[in-house]
Amino acid sequence: MGKIISKKELAELIGKSERWVTNLIADGLPTAGGGGKGTPLKIDSQAAIEWLMAREVRREIGGEDDEEGGAGSGTASAEDRALKRARREKLQIEIDVALGRLVPVSAVVFFHTTIAAVFATQLDALPSRLASEMAVMNDPALCRARIFEETRRVRAATADRLESRASELTAQVGQLRIDGGDDGEGAAAEDG
Repeated sequence: MGKIISKKELAELIGKSERWVTNLIADGLPTAGGGGKGTPLKIDSQAAIEWLMAREVRREIGGEDDEEGGAGSGTASAEDRALKRARREKLQIEIDVALGRLVPVSAVVFFHTTIAAVFATQLDALPSRLASEMAVMNDPALCRARIFEETRRVRAATADRLESRASELTAQVGQLRIDGGDDGEGAAAEDG
């Protein structure tokens, strides 16, 4: 929590008018109380500065006033900002896919399904491999050791199969290509 200041002090601190601060409060600048009849408005300086910084960052990246019907929504400049932001996002996705940082959801689903299938197959075979051997064992320590040995074998076999599936998936993802389309061409030059 920062220092509690008045509207006038905040205006002086940031080099703006009191009216400008009043407009910011109407836009959502956080206050710390007061503001009633005869009670001066109190502002937490730290919260106010953080709010102002976040607001400017949103404006810089095009996130303010072009969503949820905010002020300026539907204007040509808001639409230009939204289009530029969409082009930047599309370009970033293309870069991330090219660098192997993103994979399609279908590839991830395939890989997770493969993990489940490999592990389930190994677990389903466990009782048939151990049933006859365990039926004649009377010593719990021997039973435990044999089960532990078999589960380590299952883990090793599962890991080997998963490594080969992961290699296959990596090769498949490497062959994927994002459709360049006409919408994203020249986005970086236009944003410049």
